[in-house]
Amino acid sequence: MTLAVNLLPGLPPYGPPAIPFPAEWGRTGREGAVVEFKTGEESWVANFQPGIAGIQLAELHPNGRDAVVVASGDLWVVDVASRSAQQVLPAIDSALPVDNPPGWIFARQGLALARFGPAGILWRTKRLSLDGFGQVRIEGDRISGVAWTGIEDQWVPFEVELASGRSWGGSFSDDDIERWEHIARGVGNGAG
Repeated sequence: MTLAVNLLPGLPPYGPPAIPFPAEWGRTGREGAVVEFKTGEESWVANFQPGIAGIQLAELHPNGRDAVVVASGDLWVVDVASRSAQQVLPAIDSALPVDNPPGWIFARQGLALARFGPAGILWRTKRLSLDGFGQVRIEGDRISGVAWTGIEDQWVPFEVELASGRSWGGSFSDDDIERWEHIARGVGNGAG
């Protein structure tokens, strides 16, 4: 199946109505992130309720059969064949493409990171920053950057193991008090 995914500037004035996600969103009559899905000769349009704030993205899923939509920060996985979608992660404010496996590193509101690949969310870090990231980059098998700490008014370095999501450093508590962290199973031991 050949699949094309396109973010549209608005709801089309012609053709069948856009399918709303979530379904209740359709009752409001508002416009969110409007995305067109094309498979061969067929196409359909979806209208995604926007999140609180964040990036817009519409791409092929790394699994090769689905699509990924980020609607003002809310990540949706779209089963194009069944015309259904599931919200997966909120508050995404940046995306960094990665390979092996293909996908993205998503920043959650400048507080934590998540790795998305062919199998979906592979891992999520604990909260790493009080309020934002800087200088985020991938170097070898690690993601590194700095996390803001408003208390001391400075940037603090952090590292995340790309394969597992284990993290070191950052400007937030070493404890995972929000219970965000989910380490990928069966990969590496990591060392700090």
